[in-house]
Amino acid sequence: MTNDNNKNENEKNNKLLDHDFDGIKEYDNPTPIWFQILFYGTIIFSAIYLFYYHIYKNGHPLKDEYLASVGQNNTNANNGSGDFNYAQNITNKEMIELGKQAYATNCASCHGLKGEGGVGPNLTDNYWIVDNTYSAVEKVIDIGVPEKGMPGWKTILGDKKVKALVIYIASIQGTNPPNPKKPEGKEGKLH
Repeated sequence: MTNDNNKNENEKNNKLLDHDFDGIKEYDNPTPIWFQILFYGTIIFSAIYLFYYHIYKNGHPLKDEYLASVGQNNTNANNGSGDFNYAQNITNKEMIELGKQAYATNCASCHGLKGEGGVGPNLTDNYWIVDNTYSAVEKVIDIGVPEKGMPGWKTILGDKKVKALVIYIASIQGTNPPNPKKPEGKEGKLH
């Protein structure tokens, strides 16, 4: 009997709304406090997020976080200080090793395990399809040669690994691996 009394009291306290649809009536109950706190909390959070990440740019942009998580960054390989100097880094064993790993993983399938050429050109001779400068080779690695099937590697490898690849290619110049592909392009030493 107590439950029936409570039910009657609740019905008296709740106000019915005026509209009626197919015999269904609706009570005018207030929104629970926990839901209001959650709702207004998300609005406050989104405002803080907007100012922090998009207006003041103090936060880490998602692209930078992604590149950092996969071991790439947008700074130059020489710690962000101006243009990269290949002449100073040509004997840098750490850069050569990094380039060798990147080459074995991404380039060897087309250019051969030792740079002797295959689908792609021979990288150990002194003949170049592109200009024989470090910057020209870096540009080809960055943007690729889509008409010949070479993809651009900059977004995949990042600046540091691309520069390391150029140094590695310079380090294998003149190594004369077995079964090299015939020379293509203009003759000239990489510089």
